[in-house]
Amino acid sequence: MDIQISFHYRRTDKRFKVVRTSLKRFALNIKTSSRIYVALVSDKTIQKLNAEFLKKDKPTNVMSFEMNQREPESGLIVTGEIIISVDTARKEALNAGIPLEQRLIELFVHGYVHLLGLDHTKGRAEALKMKKKERYFLQMFD
Repeated sequence: MDIQISFHYRRTDKRFKVVRTSLKRFALNIKTSSRIYVALVSDKTIQKLNAEFLKKDKPTNVMSFEMNQREPESGLIVTGEIIISVDTARKEALNAGIPLEQRLIELFVHGYVHLLGLDHTKGRAEALKMKKKERYFLQMFD
């Protein structure tokens, strides 16, 4: 898998380099000819997207958009895009007493599992499947 990461946030934070390296290493373990786009954004940016696409005018921690389209130039299937609010992730990390890098990885995995078709809002059984899949993928970051 190929992961393309873009920063629509203050890129000077050294922790983003750790996240980029972790995501690239994760991608090497996923044996598919696919691509995922990841954008790290502010609360303001994700709030605009949340209002436009989900009709919720508030920031959220992560959004996923499935694409499943072949890129003509690379031949890779673009699975989708994961958009993560660094502002919300930072607040959640502080509340949980964990490093920001860890929370960003957790949110990436949550978004990735959504791209694979699981959705915790579809009931308890689906939420449990999703949690199990998230734990499986998070182990790859240890």
